[in-house]
Amino acid sequence: MRPSPQAKHLFGLTALLCATALVAGEPAQSSVRSDNPHRSPLDRAVDDAAAGYFQNRCHVGLSLAAVTPEGRFFYNYGATKPHGSQLPTRRSIYEIASVTKTFTGALAARAVEEGKMRVDADFRPYLPGDYANLAWQGKPVTLATLITHRAGMPRDIPDSDAIFAKKDFNTLPYELMALQKGLNHDTLLSALHGTQLRSEPGSKEAYSNAGYLVIGLGLEQVYGKPFETLMHQQVLKPLRMDSTGFAVEGADRARLLPGFNREGRPMPYHLRNAGAAWGLYSTTEDMAKYVHWQLDGKDPVVQRMRQPLVGTPQEGVAMPWNLAYASGQPMLAHGGGSGGMSSQVVLFPAQDEGFALFANDTCEGTESALKAIAVAVHAAAGASHGSP
Repeated sequence: MRPSPQAKHLFGLTALLCATALVAGEPAQSSVRSDNPHRSPLDRAVDDAAAGYFQNRCHVGLSLAAVTPEGRFFYNYGATKPHGSQLPTRRSIYEIASVTKTFTGALAARAVEEGKMRVDADFRPYLPGDYANLAWQGKPVTLATLITHRAGMPRDIPDSDAIFAKKDFNTLPYELMALQKGLNHDTLLSALHGTQLRSEPGSKEAYSNAGYLVIGLGLEQVYGKPFETLMHQQVLKPLRMDSTGFAVEGADRARLLPGFNREGRPMPYHLRNAGAAWGLYSTTEDMAKYVHWQLDGKDPVVQRMRQPLVGTPQEGVAMPWNLAYASGQPMLAHGGGSGGMSSQVVLFPAQDEGFALFANDTCEGTESALKAIAVAVHAAAGASHGSP
């Protein structure tokens, strides 16, 4: 689940405006509970940005990982619940929501590099069965159109438009769960046969979790393994992301934070069938490993993920990073939002710098505010945090 796709076009401007305000103004050390040691330029830049973020009293907890040429640094602010006293930690587990799509993009990029998929080929041969319906007047969906939300697919399978149209943030997660409760591999394939495209593939953007579930099905078919197995074997295990996965079980549940909506109400966690679209849980400790990998410009999978499929490096979409420039520097970003949690990963490849930010709230604008923190810290500390 995620805010309307049209909102993402505002994120870059919002982030830059927030960054400018935070950098230009006088430093305002955060009075919010934190574990920030306040020693280095990076520490101070993070604290200044956090002070601005928590001016919105709707926010609950914040965990941030910063990966720089000097190392990996972790910061936590706020509390694990509204008006609480317990600070989140680098090992606190969050829903990362649609940041999951970057992991799915990594698997797809590897499949392309290994010759198992082609970016612009008809995607239907990668699926089990005949899906003549996944074409518009003979023009089929492709990996490129699916991964950039331009395949003409509905937002969700089953169709969730009526639920989102209500804009009731107290009931939306529960209604969505009820709608998708029975969805599994077999029922998804069955429902996919009845799915009609809403526009010609490649003609316009329409945010689609369903499109990523289709990518997941294709990956299962070409590799002959379940999607979760592929994710663990190809991404999570090699990176030693031991606290990241599609379920939180046993003793790990003690580290799983509760999530809250914009009214401070506790929200349910997503269903496991969110899968390739928005199904992962993680920690900032683990995500620092992922960010470090994504900054490795020599890795062929990372290179493939950065290549624009729509637009340009200055303003475009890759596999599936949103591409932009901040302060004249290339920036890759992707956010996510569930019923009660928000997330962002922001990369500055030219400076070998990246951020993962998690919040256990979905207050209005949280997703873009997290991005603004990363942009602000990058602008303020960029060349200055050489001695953390």
